[in-house]
Amino acid sequence: MLHSYTVHNEEAEELTYQIHKADIHCPGFLEYHKRLQTFLMWFIETASFLDVDDDRWDFFLVFEKYNKDGETLYATVGYMTVYNYYVYPDKTRPRVSQMLILPPFQGEGHGAQLLEAVHRFYCGLPKVQDITAEDPSENYVKLRDYVLTKLCQNLPSFDADKLHLGFSADMIKEAQEKLKINKKHARRVYEILRLRATDMSDEEKAKAYRLEVKKRLFGPYRKNQRELAKMRKCLRPEELVSHMGQLDTQTQHEELEKSYQLALEDYRRIIERLASQA
Repeated sequence: MLHSYTVHNEEAEELTYQIHKADIHCPGFLEYHKRLQTFLMWFIETASFLDVDDDRWDFFLVFEKYNKDGETLYATVGYMTVYNYYVYPDKTRPRVSQMLILPPFQGEGHGAQLLEAVHRFYCGLPKVQDITAEDPSENYVKLRDYVLTKLCQNLPSFDADKLHLGFSADMIKEAQEKLKINKKHARRVYEILRLRATDMSDEEKAKAYRLEVKKRLFGPYRKNQRELAKMRKCLRPEELVSHMGQLDTQTQHEELEKSYQLALEDYRRIIERLASQA
């Protein structure tokens, strides 16, 4: 068992939950997992069964612990599968493959509890480089942003008085060394924490924040501009016209602003959730 926590339900009862880690060598686990993974087909559109013969798989399970007729029982709440990839020369990179909280338990914070417990587990392993996810869904990215921000907010390099100085090498190093968070994810955490520390009613501060976020978001558009420069050299005029619509500067600015507003909306939800959990 990695972690235990309680949740208050609508009937004001206090329910107990436990998070356990397992692997293919645990007696009886493969048979249990064979039944458990059928839920993936019901609730995740692109899900597929795992080849669990590989001992690089780790499994993390959430159970509700309860009593019935004097007997202690465990209800399955959800689970996560993680594959440990090799990183030269002597590290591993755990990659989240599948994560599912069953519908009756969704919206109660179990996903955040599970993801945080998994991160804390791998943080304690010196051979782990960082933790990633395979083809993450939009909901998973939002959950990860919340959990990683919660973990990073107390790191010295993410102190409020340092956030307005910009995303720094110290943030990258500390997030990676202490929490196994890679540069890309640390950048998003920085943006969320900087928003929390920024008075957005102050026009200058709001503008500085907007430019900082858009600088990251502009990456794909900068790539498009390089592609356009190459096209001008090698495409015939009629071919170039067909591509110009996709790379139009005005369109890019509109898409950039839209991406910024969506990020701002997601970040504010995470900040509100952090405040409610404080």
